[in-house]
Amino acid sequence: MNFQPMRDLIVVEPIERVKSDLIEVVMDEKDCIGIVRAAGPGKIDAKGRRFMPVKVGDRIRFGTTGKDEYLKYQNYHENDVRYLVMSWQDVNFIEET
Repeated sequence: MNFQPMRDLIVVEPIERVKSDLIEVVMDEKDCIGIVRAAGPGKIDAKGRRFMPVKVGDRIRFGTTGKDEYLKYQNYHENDVRYLVMSWQDVNFIEET
């Protein structure tokens, strides 16, 4: 990856859901699971730099609008890999391993 996110932004590689070969399933859901590939240092406010609760390598879940677009995420493509750039505050939860 050729860049470092600023402030409280993170770069997520979405994990695409695999459809079943045995049962035909209609999957209209957008990706909502991903791996954090890069994280900014955190926002700076009057109290200093804020703690970043997510780190590189975390498996996270995030929301979508339910339509054909993500909430406030920007798509980024590098070497034929799709990434999403979002604020860590858009993360619903971090999966424990």
